[in-house]
This record gives sequence, C-alpha cells and structure tokens, in this order.
Amino acid sequence: GTPYGGGDKVAVGTIVYECSAAASAHCPHRTPGELADDDAWTEVGPCTGTVGPTSSPTFDPDTPGCPDPYSPAIAYGKGDKVAVDGSRAYMCKRDDDAAFCNAGPRYAPGTGLYSDVAWVWLGSCVGTLAPTAAPTVDLEAPGCPEEYSSAAKYEGGDKVLVGGLVYVCKWDEYGAYCNAGPMFAPGGDNSDLGWIKMGSCRGSLAPVASPL
Repeated sequence: GTPYGGGDKVAVGTIVYECSAAASAHCPHRTPGELADDDAWTEVGPCTGTVGPTSSPTFDPDTPGCPDPYSPAIAYGKGDKVAVDGSRAYMCKRDDDAAFCNAGPRYAPGTGLYSDVAWVWLGSCVGTLAPTAAPTVDLEAPGCPEEYSSAAKYEGGDKVLVGGLVYVCKWDEYGAYCNAGPMFAPGGDNSDLGWIKMGSCRGSLAPVASPL
C-alpha cells in the first residue's frame, strides 16, 4: 500500500482520518475506519469538497535513488539515511532522538512501533543513489537556511527556516506540495504533506564562493 507516515491525513468518503505517529507502521496495511478500535488511524472529522491545489500537481518523474539498506547490525548517527524494502528512504533524526536509531527492533525505520521517534520518512526511492549527493545543511552548525517565502519556488531537498525551525522539501512526488499554497506551508496544518521538520538552528549560513 501507500507508505503513509505519522500525521498523514486521508479521506474515506466524507470522513478524514489521521495516521497515528505511535502506530504509523500499521497505516499502510489498514483501511481507515475498518476497525472500531484501530490504533493506526484516528478519525479527525467530516470534510467537504477537496483540499487544494485545484489542479493536479506536476511531479518530477526522476525519483531519487535509494541509500544503503537498513541493517540492525550497523550503528547509525545523526543524518544517516537508509532504505527499507528497497523502495522507502528514511533518515536518522538530527537531534537527541538519534540515539533511538540504534535502540532495537521497536525503533527500526518503517517497521518498528516507535519508528517515528528515531527516523524521518523521506519518501519513495528507486534503485541506488547516484555518485553525487544533493547539498545538505548541517543542523549542528550555527547557520540557518533562508526564511520561507510563499513567493519562492521550492524543489525536493530545499531547506527553509520558519519560526527558528528548519524544514526540508520532500524528495518524492509529495514535494509538489511545497509550492501548493499557504495551506501546505512549512509549520502549517498540512505541512507534513510536503515538508519534513528537521530541527532548530542559529544565525545564518556563511556565503559560499561560486565554483570556478
């Protein structure tokens, strides 16, 4: 099924359901509303119409390659990326919760009951990573990316600052929501559709020299 994560919302008929972070590993395998005591999907309430954008988003057909497969025998650190089932990419959190990335099966990415405590779901992936990686912002460094602007055009991997917190635009097809208007802005009610909250930062990034 679709690799839903904690906080993802779906509609069944006119009822909205939200995937529970504590039991997100079960969301892809259960139908919202099917079980009376479902711990994976929580009923949020009724809805009418559709949530913007009004037209289908335009997606980049080039899905990124997968990082190395997750292995419980490897000690992971902040920012390390892994693949699960050869099609889903996760990143070990960059804050103190990174310690849970090596805390056993219950915290395993995607399959563990407490996966969301330690790991951030980055999106879908295919094949293997290309030799060169996209630039990243080290959140342990003092610098912050630029403030989010609704007038800017964002792509997968772009990072912005909102209220002292850093968000990154998703790399997969959901990255189209990074440019879908105020309802999907980072830190908003539907932020999780297009953005991943990375953590806090300080100051600003130092200028980078132009390549020769």
